[in-house]
Amino acid sequence: MRKSALRFLILTVLYQVACGLFGQNVYVQQRSTWSEARQYCRQHHTDLTSVDTTEEIIALLLEAQKKDLVLPNMWIGLYKDVNHTWKWSGGTNMSHQFWPGLADITEDNLCVAIDRTQWKLKDCEKQKFPFWCFESQLVLVKENKTWEEAMEHCRHLDKELVSLPSKSALIQALQSSRTVQTDRVWIALRYLANTWLWMDGSTVKDKMWKQRKRSQCPEWRHHCGALSQEEEQLDSWDCADTLNFLCY
Repeated sequence: MRKSALRFLILTVLYQVACGLFGQNVYVQQRSTWSEARQYCRQHHTDLTSVDTTEEIIALLLEAQKKDLVLPNMWIGLYKDVNHTWKWSGGTNMSHQFWPGLADITEDNLCVAIDRTQWKLKDCEKQKFPFWCFESQLVLVKENKTWEEAMEHCRHLDKELVSLPSKSALIQALQSSRTVQTDRVWIALRYLANTWLWMDGSTVKDKMWKQRKRSQCPEWRHHCGALSQEEEQLDSWDCADTLNFLCY
């Protein structure tokens, strides 16, 4: 009985991961090249699905099993860019912790597909597979407001400025802000009591910071956190500046 309960709890947690931190994953049966799949996802949803931890890829595979998908390969959002760097579509560089050998692969024009048990490297444009899209629930507000004004605006929508406690959350926020009209977007990050805090109480991971902006004691005006679309990292910023922002 205890084993059954534990198994149910694990599967429930993994299913929640599969649904995404800020949205859900949508399976599209249409066979497409990787580029066609990304174009479809961006047109009809948000972007191709990204899974940056072992738990997330396991959860996505469980979701595929739940849907009883029998096709052998399905595109996700991982690809090698022109600089030979493995990146997530619309997001950041891939973490190599659960596929260490990926950095050693020298072939070009490679994208990643999954079946129900593993990842596979495939030619991005010569093969066509069904794919997974990410459907974001984040709200990108394309109005220029100060950090305080952005926070109030989100609350008028019965939402909050978004907190990004993990790399996966950062990737999904970048995907959701692809059409932003400012270089950065406000997020729920604030320098208070001599430390950086997410407004939901989550801790801030150092590796998510833009290196030149990691100061533990930023100048007094730069006490608000923004997400840099170009640098794909967190940035301390002038709270009085006016930016677009993300609500959740």
